[in-house]
This record gives sequence, structure tokens and C-alpha cells, in this order.
Amino acid sequence: MTNDLATSVFQSTISAIWSHWFSHAFCARVAWISIFFFFLIKMDFENLYRTSQVNGTIYITTRKELDKDLKSSLEEGAGELFLTAIRQNPHCTPEKIVEVASELGEIYALRFKIDFSGQSRGYAYLQYVNEALKEAALEYLPRRFSQLNLQIRVLTSNNNRELLLNRVHKSFSPWQVYQEMRKIYPFAILRVYEFRYDEFIYIFGYRNNDAAANAHQSIRNTIRRFGGRAHISWFKSEELSKWGQGKLLLLSKIGQGKHTAGPKHCK
Repeated sequence: MTNDLATSVFQSTISAIWSHWFSHAFCARVAWISIFFFFLIKMDFENLYRTSQVNGTIYITTRKELDKDLKSSLEEGAGELFLTAIRQNPHCTPEKIVEVASELGEIYALRFKIDFSGQSRGYAYLQYVNEALKEAALEYLPRRFSQLNLQIRVLTSNNNRELLLNRVHKSFSPWQVYQEMRKIYPFAILRVYEFRYDEFIYIFGYRNNDAAANAHQSIRNTIRRFGGRAHISWFKSEELSKWGQGKLLLLSKIGQGKHTAGPKHCK
């Protein structure tokens, strides 16, 4: 009886030790497998996309070489989506958004806006390599984000790429404004309206919304050079009506050699 009890205790002890060892070994294997797949996914992501940051924007862009015409179209904002209501939480990262959005197709670019502390400003811009996926994304992505409890809203981007400069000091001629603005940030097109004698508004057009946003920030930082009352803002076409029937004094397409009136004719 004593021997049976000892044998039973011995077997129970061996079984407990084996179970304990196997359990820890199994957990260790699972952990290593998880780490392996995490780095595998990360490497795959880095092979497909490049990540960078310029001021308040995190960029995730495709590494794929694109056809020249397609790339030009995408750089001008074709198929752009506006993502808003992005929460400030560790689960709603730019990489996560790209990971989810790529379920529908290959991503061309994500522009994720952040504040000075690196936190999300609540919105981003997204484009697919295949711009035709835009309509499908407007339907698919809100549902998919909701399933993941991200609650991101997906809208068509206005792709606003024009800025309005007004209240420039009268000591500046349109030609001088033209020259000064080219130094601050390159623009694609300039329209100058004389809405009252010797008073002008300037509408600057940029290649895309991203360029316009960067220009807006640069101009705001140096706006005082155009006078104490000078003001830069995003341009809305309906705003022209409040300036009355202003005369189009200058239309200049930079780099294309097209001018309806050369800057030198403007004083």
C-alpha cells in the first residue's frame, strides 16, 4: 500500500512537472511564432511602402514604379479620399489605416496629419493606385473601419489646391507679389483680379492639395512681408462674387509659358 502511494505521488509529480514544462514550452513557441509573423508582416509592409514625415504630415507611399501618365494624374489628386474623425489612440495608426484600406487594392499614398506632439489631427488623405477604386472605397471602408471599431468617416476629397491672397499693401505691384510668392513656395498658376482701382486679389493654384497646404503654411509664416493687413486663405470659387466684377489682370501658368497678360504689364 505504501509502495502504491509512493508510486502514485511520483507519477503525479512527474506529470505536473511535464505539464508545467510543456505549457511553458508551448507558450514560448507561440510567442516566437507570433514575433516571427509580426516581423514578416512588417517586412512585407516595408517592401511595399515607404514611410516618411515632413512637418505635420506622415506620408506612406507605394514603392511601385508607376506609368508616367498615371503618376502625374495621381500627383494632381485623382481619386483622392478624405478620411476624417480619426481618433487619437494607439490602434488607429497610419500603418493600420493602410493595412485596412489595402484590402480593397494597392495604396498609392496616405497623408496622415499630426500635431506638434505627434498626435493625429483627426484627418488624412488616401489614394489608390487604381483611382477607379474610389467609389468602391466610399462604400467598403466605412463598414470595414466600423467592424474594427475605428469609426473613421470616408468622404470624397475636395482636392482644394488654390489659395487667396488679399489686403496686400499698396506699395506692392502685382509683379512684385508674383516675384515674392515664387520665392516663398512654387505655384503652378496665378490669377490677379483688380476689383477696385489699384486694389488686387491674388489666386494661386498649386499642383495638388498637399502642395497647397504646404504653401499655405509657408505663406502664413511670412505673410507680414506683404503688409500688416495681408491675409492668406483657402480659395472658394463662390468668393469671387463678393469682390464684384473684378477685372482679370493676369493669368500666368508657371513653367508652361502661358500668359494672358504678362506680369510686366501689371505696373
